[in-house]
Amino acid sequence: MDLAQHKELSQLKRKENKQFFKRLKKLKPKVLDKLIHPLHDEVFACTNCLKCANCCTTTGPLFTDKDINRISKHLRIKPSEFTEKYLRIDEDRDYVLQSVPCTFLGMDNYC
Repeated sequence: MDLAQHKELSQLKRKENKQFFKRLKKLKPKVLDKLIHPLHDEVFACTNCLKCANCCTTTGPLFTDKDINRISKHLRIKPSEFTEKYLRIDEDRDYVLQSVPCTFLGMDNYC
């Protein structure tokens, strides 16, 4: 399914989706994981991330300390410089990009 079609379908089912997510919030994390992981795997098995890049243009990843150290080393800057220049701490206390689309997303949709 292309993104435009997906967006249109999600808008048509907005009320239904909202109720679905409301029910999901009531589930225990382990139960939720058991339900969602197979769905995630199924969708990503038929999704070409490099063709799409929607995640990288509309949302950003969460950065762990390991990510920050690895990327900083690659960029040859200190982790504190990387954090200050590219990241912010969100409401869940996670490191996320200061802005989207991802600063590191190339024209070919590779990092």
